[in-house]
Amino acid sequence: MDLSSASLVSASPGAILRDKTVPGLHARVTATGKKFYLYFRTRGGVERRPKLGDFPVMTLAQARQIAKDMLLEVAKGNDPMAVRAAARVAPTVAELIDRYERDYAPRRKSGPAAVKLLRKHLAKLAGEKVVDVTHADMDGLHAALKKSPVLANRVIAYASKLFSLAERWEFRPKGTNPCHGVERFPEKKRKRYMSVDEARAVAAALTDESSRNPASVAFIMLLILTGARKGEIAAARWEWLDGNVMRLPDSVTKTPDRDVYLPPSAMAVLARLPRTTGTITGLLDPKKVWEKVRVAAGCPDLRMHDLRHSFASAAVSAGLSLTQIGELLGHSSTQTTKRYAHLVEDAAKAAAALTAETIQARLGV
Repeated sequence: MDLSSASLVSASPGAILRDKTVPGLHARVTATGKKFYLYFRTRGGVERRPKLGDFPVMTLAQARQIAKDMLLEVAKGNDPMAVRAAARVAPTVAELIDRYERDYAPRRKSGPAAVKLLRKHLAKLAGEKVVDVTHADMDGLHAALKKSPVLANRVIAYASKLFSLAERWEFRPKGTNPCHGVERFPEKKRKRYMSVDEARAVAAALTDESSRNPASVAFIMLLILTGARKGEIAAARWEWLDGNVMRLPDSVTKTPDRDVYLPPSAMAVLARLPRTTGTITGLLDPKKVWEKVRVAAGCPDLRMHDLRHSFASAAVSAGLSLTQIGELLGHSSTQTTKRYAHLVEDAAKAAAALTAETIQARLGV
């Protein structure tokens, strides 16, 4: 019997109706309903008989279109049933994050923080198949965080890497990263340095804490006196000391051959610490003590990372060039050091003004 809308309606159980329009498309009438099927062979000769849907939930026109699309894929050498099967067992977003945490995050300093943010902010997508996540999903996620633009941009940056890895691991087709094209929010660059008065207040607060928390105070003083990153001080070991230079391995720093130069004041801090077999301070983060110190010093908005900026500011005041500052801070890019260019310009303007005043005094004008 030929397949048509009318014949489908009147067909009795046991009937098989074959379509003349699309080869292989047919409907089977059972005691429980009427169902569309498609018969085809893949290029490898494998027989396939997928069920397309139930009539009348699926119309004949819809069944024909689905059948045509599947046959087109077969003509291209693909196997649409294999694709369907792969989709059923494809990993979810939660499973992708699990693999990210296991296979990628351990190699990155930001790995633990990235995993934490991804699990928190992609929670609503956790059960979705990786291949089904769309640009609209990620754009909506980014927009929902607009009140925290820096956080929003960071989440999308981490998610973009996550889905790039999904493509590498063949969980998504190449070139389908759903984060591509998500327009980042503008970020206001923060420029915070300790003033002279704040520096003195911080020093006094640290002195007050030194007997109760000597390791934390030493950690913070090393940040102040060297401009090193928090992670670099946290990882530093006694055996890395070479005189007054701390030679950091590639696994710790962002640049190869990174040396942290220790001035006499920093060496004095180290001299007060006990020599152990672990890291120099035995701490990962002196956060609790720093919170107390900055409040006691009257600068509660001063972040620990601002101590690194303050070191750069002091270096400019001491007459160092941007190149020298970049070397001291271990910058891998000159673009990173250029954030301090305005300090150099301000120092140059002040020097020019002072020079002009001296010349005017000599000229008597």
